[in-house]
Amino acid sequence: MEDITLKKADRMAQDEICYADIDRMAQDEICYADIDRMAQDEICYVDIRSRIAYEHGHIPNAVHMDQELLQKGGFSLPKEKLLVVYCSIGEKSKAAAHRLNSMGYRAVSLSGGYRAWLLEEYAELSREEISRYERQMILPEVGTDGQKALKHSRVLIIGAGGLGSPAALYLAAAGVGKIGIADADVVSLSNLQRQILHTANKLGSNKAESAKESLKQLNDTVEVEAYPYFVTPHNISAMIEGYDFIIDAADNFETKFLINDACVLAGKPFCHAGILKFEGQIMTYVPGDNPCYRCIFEEIPESGSIPDCGQAGILGAVAGVVGCLQALEAMKYILSAGELLTGKMLVVNGLTMQFRKVCFPKKSKVCRVCGEKRDILDVSANAAEYERKACVIK
Repeated sequence: MEDITLKKADRMAQDEICYADIDRMAQDEICYADIDRMAQDEICYVDIRSRIAYEHGHIPNAVHMDQELLQKGGFSLPKEKLLVVYCSIGEKSKAAAHRLNSMGYRAVSLSGGYRAWLLEEYAELSREEISRYERQMILPEVGTDGQKALKHSRVLIIGAGGLGSPAALYLAAAGVGKIGIADADVVSLSNLQRQILHTANKLGSNKAESAKESLKQLNDTVEVEAYPYFVTPHNISAMIEGYDFIIDAADNFETKFLINDACVLAGKPFCHAGILKFEGQIMTYVPGDNPCYRCIFEEIPESGSIPDCGQAGILGAVAGVVGCLQALEAMKYILSAGELLTGKMLVVNGLTMQFRKVCFPKKSKVCRVCGEKRDILDVSANAAEYERKACVIK
């Protein structure tokens, strides 16, 4: 009993020293490690970030204080407690703590802000992950819950070329938990102008395996699965089954229609994109009342009727812009943030820098995969249509 009493007395003495130091610091900062040693019932956290940021994640029991209200006054906070004021990274909270001190409160600024608390307390994300993703985690639309959603998400990219390269890199950089990448082709010298996943020392290597190596070098916490073979009507359903979102980064119409039909039948959201010369187009499909790729384009064009990038050319930066937009669509879907390109197609002109949206508000009644009289019920049963030429993804 005597030992317990002595320990309690020592702890109280330490607390008195800590609070005395804080009184001397007045408007100074305090680090989270020091706060953690104090009696928590004598502390009140004050969050001065936006209401949206607060709702996306905050320190438990923190009081939200709008900065405009802070300047006007007319609020009441517990004067018997130490007010620990925090913002996102500890910059704006210093002035807020000073303001509260001038009003008779005892306030300090949390050094490092909400990020510092995350680094110490958030168990589901490691310190390395929080440090790596901090610039996006301070966004209200992401926060801790959003980063967890990204970590637990799975995205499949079909095509490791001009579109798939930037899409894969940015998804890996953002912390998507698992990325699948499918491509049967090998890296050639002409690919390096736009396919930034690959380098000169990988010439002759399979693109899916090359992509996996590059993505792991960028972010080794991300799981990457390579599919170094053709995507066909007989394997696509099993391939997409384990993924939350699909990115169509293929370069031929047969594969694009195959991806669309398989995703619509399986109820999988996906993002389509196409590029040629200085132009690109992008749209997103989410199961429901949204039109699919086949609703708009109906049938696979005759082979050779439309030139491809090998015939008409493509500027690498255009592929980069459109591929990045595909990654953005995938992340918005995972985060439930913003407005997706569903029911509309974004058309990009790199020469004029014009971005325009073409709206397709309804499904097509005559669509063969989602219309009223659909006749495509199984892609493997419809295999001949997708195999008019080899599904080579470049």
